[in-house]
Amino acid sequence: MKWMETIKVQSASRKEQITEHELMALASDVRKNPDCQGLREVTVSSHATVPGCFALRLFWDTGDVRPGGSLLGMGLAQSLKALGLVDHSVWIENT
Repeated sequence: MKWMETIKVQSASRKEQITEHELMALASDVRKNPDCQGLREVTVSSHATVPGCFALRLFWDTGDVRPGGSLLGMGLAQSLKALGLVDHSVWIENT
């Protein structure tokens, strides 16, 4: 089953560059981790009109969906709270 976690981060004022750098580094580390079975892709995006608003997305293909998110996603969401407001959600691909 294909599903996605979105971890949205709204950085604190004047912390946009630090937040972007941290998200890019985390995404790179996750991509290199061989223990993430079922993880197919990791992306980082910035909002088109809201400065300091970013999204880290984890794309999964596993036998089951974890409605609360993966251990990886929950850990990342928790650690990113130091950078600003965080929203973590899980989405299931409709086929």
